[in-house]
Amino acid sequence: MDEIIAIIGMAQEDDGYVASQITVRGWERFTELIHHELYVMGHLLTAACRHHRVTGKTNFVEIARRVGDFVHANFMQVRPEHAHVPLNPSIIMGLVDLYRTTGEGRYLAAANAFIDRRGTVPGGIGDQNQDRVPLREETRVVGHAVFYTYLFAGAADAYLEGGDPTLLESLNRLWDDLTSKRMYLSGGTCGLHLGKSFRDDPVIEAAGPDYFLPNDTAYNETCGQVGSFMWNWRMLQITGEARFADLMEITLYNSILSGISLDGDLWNYANPLRSYGKPHDELPLRKPRNRRHLPGQPPRRADVCCPSNLLRTFAELHGYLYGISADAFWVHHYGASRFEGEIAGGALKLEQQTGYPWDGDVVLRIDEAPEQSFALAVRVPGWAEGAMLTVNGEDAGVDLAPGSYARVERTWSAGDEVRLTLPMPVRMMEGHPRIDATQGRVAFMRGPLLYCIEWPDLPEGVAVPDVRIPSDIQLAARHDPDLLGGVTVLEGEALRVDAEQWSGVAFRPMGSSELVPQSIRLIPAYSWANRGMGEMSAWLPLA
Repeated sequence: MDEIIAIIGMAQEDDGYVASQITVRGWERFTELIHHELYVMGHLLTAACRHHRVTGKTNFVEIARRVGDFVHANFMQVRPEHAHVPLNPSIIMGLVDLYRTTGEGRYLAAANAFIDRRGTVPGGIGDQNQDRVPLREETRVVGHAVFYTYLFAGAADAYLEGGDPTLLESLNRLWDDLTSKRMYLSGGTCGLHLGKSFRDDPVIEAAGPDYFLPNDTAYNETCGQVGSFMWNWRMLQITGEARFADLMEITLYNSILSGISLDGDLWNYANPLRSYGKPHDELPLRKPRNRRHLPGQPPRRADVCCPSNLLRTFAELHGYLYGISADAFWVHHYGASRFEGEIAGGALKLEQQTGYPWDGDVVLRIDEAPEQSFALAVRVPGWAEGAMLTVNGEDAGVDLAPGSYARVERTWSAGDEVRLTLPMPVRMMEGHPRIDATQGRVAFMRGPLLYCIEWPDLPEGVAVPDVRIPSDIQLAARHDPDLLGGVTVLEGEALRVDAEQWSGVAFRPMGSSELVPQSIRLIPAYSWANRGMGEMSAWLPLA
């Protein structure tokens, strides 16, 4: 890393500017929003601050300081032609990171300047990058999913440092709008590949109109999913409300993990909930492309944002599992792990043992604890009806409402064992009646996982659209250690259309087609497209 950091330092210009894609070509700075100069600098700031935190070295953070000084000098008060820079606002998070690392207030001031200026100067490209209406006045989530999630995450960072209630009010309002009208069951943040916002601005890879959530053309760019994950993490830090951790979990398992193949070699730029299994050139009107459906084709240079975002997200997942406040140790997410740190003036060592998400048994064993009492706050997911919590084999006697944190406060001792049991029945899901794409269809979830049906799990001659789901279907969960790296599948008896009855016919009177029995197997939706090209669907029509 020291070698690479030295090279970055060589690329930095005398005034602190670093954007080698511009410097190498000799282009004029900040003439095209799509050049992403401040986006690059924002990620540089974050990387430098993490490097300093982990290593204690200052070589990278000194480069970052010069970048921060450049940004402060040039963007606290900007010329009109630069009023709409940046396109992608990662610089806001980066500046707050730099403020936290150095304590220099000018970096936080610059971050707030970007937030305050957004949507206040006429011109620019409008809703595509949330630049038509000031953030504090906006009522609807609009525009590119990466841009709005990064903006909201940056604003949440600024709130954490400054406490401006008008920012938090806006973020809560926009969270409600997104999750109730514009978000997929998978946590997907982007229903519109190409179109216009409700204010008639051209937008791409964007949040769509109310309840516009098509399954086959769903964009749900992996970077947008990572942005949502980061935004909800910050909202969780602000509020301690389990709804934000719930959405982090749904997003992680169903629309971030789906962005990479099981062997780690290929990825999805987009994460739809329905695939026709054809290469992009055979479906010119059916975007987006799915990179895993094009074997042998290397990624385009324009696509490298998603795999690098996946890498950094997976690399830091351990940092999202737990949290510490003045009086509590928080268990946000479940995965076999160890924690060593301090709380209540003493050392805490804790081990988590679990097979989650395949089963809902979570054991937290205390190996060392401080003498002072503190609360252990464990998240009860919103889907977990009937959860149980015991301490050393006895009922904990606390509220276990779904979508909350159950708090057990006591003086803990080495050897204490907390067991959380989360029932995991198969849940048949339906969509809002105004979502056209889910009318007359159902999807299945178990625990945090969304499931889908994929072509290899049907007999030859039976297509995914042939399957019909009885309303009283019973699906049994079975773990298959040899399938797709080891997954729990859902199996049961459904129905299907007899395709031969439709030979040469496009339409016929209702009720003239006979349905025949068909065994089905559903796989976790994140694991699709790992067995070759073919059809997939998460939403299935009712019989």
